[in-house]
Amino acid sequence: MPVKKAVKKKPIKTKALKKVKAPGRFAATPTLTILLILTTIGMIFFFLNSIQYKMENNQLQKMVLLLTPTQSPLLKDYNENSFKRPKDIPESTISAKIKIPIIMYHYVEHVKDRSDKTRLGLSVTPESLEQQLKAMKSAGYDTYFARDIPDIMNKTISSDKFVILTFDDGYEDFYLNVYPLLKRYNMRATNYVIADFIGRKDFMNPKQIQELIDSDLVEIGSHTLDHIPLKTASEVQARREIFDSKTKLETQFHISVKSFAYPSGSFNLDTVKFVKEAGYVAAVSTISGVDQTEENLYYLSRLRPGLFTPVK
Repeated sequence: MPVKKAVKKKPIKTKALKKVKAPGRFAATPTLTILLILTTIGMIFFFLNSIQYKMENNQLQKMVLLLTPTQSPLLKDYNENSFKRPKDIPESTISAKIKIPIIMYHYVEHVKDRSDKTRLGLSVTPESLEQQLKAMKSAGYDTYFARDIPDIMNKTISSDKFVILTFDDGYEDFYLNVYPLLKRYNMRATNYVIADFIGRKDFMNPKQIQELIDSDLVEIGSHTLDHIPLKTASEVQARREIFDSKTKLETQFHISVKSFAYPSGSFNLDTVKFVKEAGYVAAVSTISGVDQTEENLYYLSRLRPGLFTPVK
């Protein structure tokens, strides 16, 4: 048989594939890059806002005020030390203490300027105040004036439950928002008036103050002439603020002014001595607490609204 000649197979030609460069690990299109940038910015703003919220929340809890003097000039001297006992004031050595809750109010209003953190920190709404008064009334608390505190300590006044409501500065919102509630629930309060501020914008006028006095529901106490920090005042200036404010209020309204409040909680041993010499029977501070003794009768502790819970 004839032998078949082997046929050489031609190699099959294949088209060379073009090498496609794989994208890098962090490569991104312009659109994706923009989205990443915007997301990062959003996260930064969220983080900063969270920090700010926590700081403001802690400040309210600790009663540390954000000071904005241009917005609330009367409050410019408040700081975190206003609610602590001054270093030169000795601690009470009397073991038998009586718990007398003295509530410290300032503004009672709906604050319009939400950026005024100081005013926000020292304000309660009329609705909130009414709820507090109703809770006290429902729990059986009797309200007394600050001038009654010596009698409470001496047990001349006898009550199972008592509370003292104090309002500082003599703002007009007291007459507009607080006084109607006191009449509605037949409760008493002490208002500490700045004598030389009477009749100024946002402060009560003489006619309004006289109506409060005639109601027998409101005690008028002194809060100095000009609301200056007494701790840093000269002796002459401090005496004038303490003595002359008492005389001016007594002369103008034909009353006996018996209690005093230190502006911004600023006082020392000298100012305590002047208050005693002026003839006041008691004085309130901004030191936080409810334990009162005869030793601190001239720098009685008070509580911020919301820190007192009526017990039934």
